[in-house]
Amino acid sequence: MRGYVVRLGVLFQLSLLLLLIAGATAASSKPNIVFFLWDDQGYGDVSYIGPTDVQTPLLDGFAKQGRVLERHYTAWLCTPTRGAIMSGRNPINLGIQHDVFQPNTNECLNDDLVLWPSVLKANGYKTHQIGKWHLGYASWKCTPCYRGFDTAVGYFSGSEGYITHEVGSDYDFYECKGGQTEDLREMTELYGTYSNYVYANKAMSIIDDHDPSDPLLLYITQQSVHSPYFAPTEYYGSNCTTTSERCTMQAMLNAGEDVMKKVIGRLQEKGLWENTIMIYASDNGAPSGSYHSNGILAGNKNTLWEGGVRTPSFVYSANPSLIPAGTSTSCLFHVSDWYPTLIALSGGWETYYSRTGILPTEGIDGIDQSPLLTSSSTTCQRNDVFLNVDPVKRVGGYIRGHMKLLVGNQNDESATCVTGRYYPLNEDSMDSSILQLYNITSDPGETTELSAKYPDLTQDMLEALQKFAYSGNPLLCEFQTVDGSYPSDAVPFVVPWEYIESDVWTM
Repeated sequence: MRGYVVRLGVLFQLSLLLLLIAGATAASSKPNIVFFLWDDQGYGDVSYIGPTDVQTPLLDGFAKQGRVLERHYTAWLCTPTRGAIMSGRNPINLGIQHDVFQPNTNECLNDDLVLWPSVLKANGYKTHQIGKWHLGYASWKCTPCYRGFDTAVGYFSGSEGYITHEVGSDYDFYECKGGQTEDLREMTELYGTYSNYVYANKAMSIIDDHDPSDPLLLYITQQSVHSPYFAPTEYYGSNCTTTSERCTMQAMLNAGEDVMKKVIGRLQEKGLWENTIMIYASDNGAPSGSYHSNGILAGNKNTLWEGGVRTPSFVYSANPSLIPAGTSTSCLFHVSDWYPTLIALSGGWETYYSRTGILPTEGIDGIDQSPLLTSSSTTCQRNDVFLNVDPVKRVGGYIRGHMKLLVGNQNDESATCVTGRYYPLNEDSMDSSILQLYNITSDPGETTELSAKYPDLTQDMLEALQKFAYSGNPLLCEFQTVDGSYPSDAVPFVVPWEYIESDVWTM
């Protein structure tokens, strides 16, 4: 009998060990996710799409070996795009579709929304954000360490100096940990250090310290290739000079690729790369000017032409069972789709729901595109994309299949919003006397206008866009500057106001 009990004990211990091993395997079997979001990189600022005067060999190689998203659509500016990625909502339904967030205001991505990093954290991920935020900073509830990230390093603003880390004369470079007030600080010691060096070193440090039994999320929101246009001389080729705009862009592209190369190399060294899904995308089209190019696409950033909202993107994994190699898809993909897609790739909603009782799917505009990304399927998950309805500019845009409708004067930049005024979404939100229809599959440059040829389709698409617009939130065009807010002349730092007014703040 005693031997039987001993054998049972051994079997129990063995079973427990197997369960622990299975549990560890289950945790580590979830794919690591590394999301590189570039800033203002246009269709002509990457060379895997078509002929261009710059070269992006690293991006080209991974695009060739990964799954290219040929019709990846964003908002026309970075705050609306980043809000859509984080929340899964169309910027229209967030009320942030017109412009970017400004300093010294209460602008913030709705703090009652569950953002996907929180769901990934519940699914066992260690979550880290590096780079640009631009979704609000006035309150703790607006900042990344309170929105699901274990750590964050970077800047709150829309743009800043690559070396000075200043917005005007205000310093904006911080790190935070775990949502604790005491763990946010301004990294003033980095004044004079090129930001891409900081991002690469931080990411490699996170990888070095990471427990491989836990899945890893790195959300790296590149400063490259947003203005101001600068890169260290080491990134210029022998035939390029700092006085040439496109040479400077090439150097900035080289620097952005160098960040990726270092991060990927460290993942490989630590044995994490084979179980990693890498995502690459740009947050909107390139701005006008001689530094950037949108290639064959019309228009530029802050417009609804293809050059403003259609951006390069692909997914890649060294493990073809995660992402099929050497494929592409012409299916529509909206930037809000990243929200449900990332949650599906990380294990779904169930763990988060069991812990919180919150099922954050209500009101989601994004569509789970994981079936499209993880196979060579030609079955599209999405049939249309509502690009925007802006009641200030009185323009709108809508894609259905191969066809794209533009409403209003797309080239009129004279409209300005009234600070503090709410703009409801209704039949007057767009100038429907100006309608343009294009087949953007055969005519991506939007050169041949077809509304007269297809009047019924034009009207049907207009009515669909109007119906969608009516469901959106009123647009508060510009928040008023708050008296006594920060940064200020006395405190020239871009940080949450409560922090400056707390006992832990020191200058």
